[in-house]
Amino acid sequence: MNSLLILNSSIIIKKPILSFDNIKIEYGKKRIDSYKSGFTALAEFKIYSNFNSVVLIDNTVKKISSLPQDMLSLLPKNTEFLLRKKNKVGRKNKGAGMLEALKFNKEFFEKYDKVFYFEPRLIIKSDSFIQDFISDNSNYFSLESHQRVKSGYFGSISKDLIEFVDKFDTKQLIDKNLHIENIMYDFYAQKNTQFKNIEISNWKNYLSNLYEPY
Repeated sequence: MNSLLILNSSIIIKKPILSFDNIKIEYGKKRIDSYKSGFTALAEFKIYSNFNSVVLIDNTVKKISSLPQDMLSLLPKNTEFLLRKKNKVGRKNKGAGMLEALKFNKEFFEKYDKVFYFEPRLIIKSDSFIQDFISDNSNYFSLESHQRVKSGYFGSISKDLIEFVDKFDTKQLIDKNLHIENIMYDFYAQKNTQFKNIEISNWKNYLSNLYEPY
């Protein structure tokens, strides 16, 4: 089956001077360094070779030249880039930002049979979850808690992901302060989905500057 790896990012974010963000965000060089660590781990685990195509989605820049060149060198040469500078939604509700990115780029990934979504600020430490997804015909999610999935990585049959992004809107998430992790669980529980208790990555708690299992 034709498979796609989506790397969804918001790499270049500066700290606002005269205002503040509604959610906690890592800024500037520290944020860029976090992404570099994530891309390095993906390359070391040879994750890219599991997929027919790799695409980087970023909502903080309009052109490739605005991204750090040493970071770009960590990506496969045939990586496709879907870039636009529009991140207001994601600064209000992270799940809404993710949903907006998938909605806007839906036409790109709908031509694939399977999609694995990964946020490259995470430091991958195992490829077993990805390997299981590639070899199966089910959706794959890791559980964060009861009836709540981790939204930083998951595998989905493309038609199910398209149905999901069409069903919900970003305004709904923001206005009602909804968590996409709960919404995704409820939706995918009605599909052919494997829910796993697994941690395949480390997540940087930038308040403590420590990495925690995720």
